[in-house]
Amino acid sequence: MMGSSTRFMQCFFFCFTLSIFSPLANSEDAADGLGIDVELVRAGNEPRRLVRFSPEVGTVQTSEMIMEMQQQVSLGGVAMPSQPMPPQKLTLEIKVTDVSSEGDVSFEFKYTDMKVIDDPNNPSPLKATIETMLKPMIGSIGRGVVTNRGLTKSGEYEVPDDLSPQLKQMLAGMKDAMNRLSSPVPEEAIGMGAVWKVSQSIVANGMKLDQTSTHTITNMTDDGFQMSVKLEQQADPQDIENPMLPPGTKLRLDSLESNGSGKSIIKENAIFPLSSEVKIGTAANMSIDVAGQAQKMKTDITMKMSLQKGGI
Repeated sequence: MMGSSTRFMQCFFFCFTLSIFSPLANSEDAADGLGIDVELVRAGNEPRRLVRFSPEVGTVQTSEMIMEMQQQVSLGGVAMPSQPMPPQKLTLEIKVTDVSSEGDVSFEFKYTDMKVIDDPNNPSPLKATIETMLKPMIGSIGRGVVTNRGLTKSGEYEVPDDLSPQLKQMLAGMKDAMNRLSSPVPEEAIGMGAVWKVSQSIVANGMKLDQTSTHTITNMTDDGFQMSVKLEQQADPQDIENPMLPPGTKLRLDSLESNGSGKSIIKENAIFPLSSEVKIGTAANMSIDVAGQAQKMKTDITMKMSLQKGGI
């Protein structure tokens, strides 16, 4: 039971990390119709200008993403043995297919490669399992539409048919959480030192989270900018239903809090950052019920992601 539950948590947070840094998003509906609130805190120094994304149709961007995740699980207050997960490298190809007269950018993306970065001197016993899980996703595609301010209007991801039923349902649930790499920017003109907050509700495989990120411009050029980002996430208590759980198992989230920070380099002729780094720490407390026997499980997770330009 414990092994199955911890494997579920590893896979869940792996998929959740993937969704946070994937091209699409479907945030919960909000008053503006996009489910995203962008609040300008400080406009920054003069000179200021409007920041708008304006890629050309046919532009192709290749990005390489490396994800690392480490976790520590305790059950009933007793720490369980921890098996480090090796880093995973994912390669994305993004193509701009249309730009409307209003500036909305339509794009397609494809996962062209996925692999485990293993230490040959200390190979991970999880390598084969992770590669088996990732391999069917190679070649999978999706598409989306973002505004010229980086706000996602629509998106979809085609879940590969040859995935295992459990992972297929997991990723199908993640379609509602495919978060944006095109960073939302304020409507107002901004300059060096500008600060804004982005708030949104995300549904990740049935789990609802509230996310707030604070963005600060650290360098600005005529065609882009660099920024630092601070990230906070929290989730209210809720039941979690997932086919990867053992039969008869009930899992309830008691609390979840995440804090992270990172930095990005943005160019306005591209809808994804040229480079990005982020590190997030998450503490999740859960209640597990199996055949009427309840236990408390605490999971502490550290996730790192780096995104580098492969070509544009």
